[in-house]
Amino acid sequence: MKQLKFWLTSLLMLQVLIAATLLWSNHLESVAHKPKPILDIDWASIDKFTIEDTGGGITLVKSNSSWSLSNQQLPVSTASVNAFFRNLKSLKTGWPVATLRDSHERFKVSDSKFVRRVELFKNNTSVGKLLFGSSIGLRQSNVRQINDDTIYNVKLDTLDISANVGEWFNKSLIATNNINMIKAADYRLKRTGASWEFDRSGPSILLGKGSPKRLDQNKADELDQLLSSLKILKISSFNPDTQPNASEKLQVDVTDDTGKWIYTFVKSDNSFYVTRSDRNEYFTLDQAVYEKIAGIKKVDLIVSETGSNPNEK
Repeated sequence: MKQLKFWLTSLLMLQVLIAATLLWSNHLESVAHKPKPILDIDWASIDKFTIEDTGGGITLVKSNSSWSLSNQQLPVSTASVNAFFRNLKSLKTGWPVATLRDSHERFKVSDSKFVRRVELFKNNTSVGKLLFGSSIGLRQSNVRQINDDTIYNVKLDTLDISANVGEWFNKSLIATNNINMIKAADYRLKRTGASWEFDRSGPSILLGKGSPKRLDQNKADELDQLLSSLKILKISSFNPDTQPNASEKLQVDVTDDTGKWIYTFVKSDNSFYVTRSDRNEYFTLDQAVYEKIAGIKKVDLIVSETGSNPNEK
């Protein structure tokens, strides 16, 4: 009887030991695969990063607190950079998709075969490099850090990692805010308080020989808004001033709280362009925006005696 009790006690202790071992093994495995940042770096110190795809790449650099595209020296929205960094910070490890080097090509996360390649720098020294590949999940991609063979699936679409200049540069680059004077070939407006009025410092703004005409405040506000919200589409690959078929050209001088800016709007064939005096490049412009600005004449800004537009019958 005592011998049976001994064996039963021993069996129970063995079962407890096996259970404890299994629990500890599961705990260790769980800890090993506990999600942690794929990139553990000082994000505030990043002053340059590159993004590449199969068609090329871009480099963004930080100067003081501003970011720009290094090749074109075009300012980049700080909000866009911050959003990009937030996406990278959110990438976590977990259960790996694959752990062998032989799988890199298959998942398109090798240094020679990738969908996107992102590299981050501090003082021109690389501090992190990620290779993004294909994924069967919606809004997901496979990713691998360059010094790790392990591949993870993360919730970040490669479409959100653009190597296209047009997706990064600030489309409001040459928009002007707090405008207080607008001058074109046949009109000159100045802001007085919250209202606009014709600048009567010269004779060119006088219409005919009669009494000064009254400015349509709504039309002046529309013009102000057009210039304040001016959006460029992309960098032009050529200077339209050099083209013999540049059929229309308009200059608009704008003064704001920071200085004076000279805008040049050009129509060439069926394309529309704009540049500003502080830039060397021409940018393409939406046709509707061009026509709204170029189509404004002095007569369009005047309130007729009946309160209607002078062009209306």
